[in-house]
Amino acid sequence: MARKPAAKSAVAQAQARAAAAKRKPGGGTNKVAMLMIVAALIPFSLPTATVLVFTMLPTLAAYFSERGNSRYAWLCVGGLNFAGVIPFLFGLWFGVHTEDEALRLISDGNVLVSAYATSALGWMIYKAMPPMIGSWLKFSTDRRVGSLKAAQRKLIEDWGDEVARKPQSDAPPAAG
Repeated sequence: MARKPAAKSAVAQAQARAAAAKRKPGGGTNKVAMLMIVAALIPFSLPTATVLVFTMLPTLAAYFSERGNSRYAWLCVGGLNFAGVIPFLFGLWFGVHTEDEALRLISDGNVLVSAYATSALGWMIYKAMPPMIGSWLKFSTDRRVGSLKAAQRKLIEDWGDEVARKPQSDAPPAAG
């Protein structure tokens, strides 16, 4: 007589589903297509690429320096870094779009100060937000606990002390 296979636990089933989701076929196709498009556009936008490479260095540093699964520093730093660079890119795009102009831009102190100062602001926001959110959550939790205690006191006033007592039973606790 053949033995029936043991049923998988819920945890094992969830792990199997997660592993299957990671192995979706064709996931690299989009990346390859995007790289081919970028590679084809670089000769036409070499001045833009030159400016971006030198001014977006803090974003690359944030991307490669962060460890763990939740990597958000590069988004915060990169967004503000790009915001500091975009006015100069507009000037390049709608003005003289040459490599000489791009090299002039990256040798201009105002461009680099703008790019790196806004990325520093991104780092400050990234570092300051978790403690601020933690303080806000503690405050809101303390307020909620206070309102629940006030409601509990009101219930005790309305219904008496029996509401606040645990029931006394002689029955043993249920096995679960």
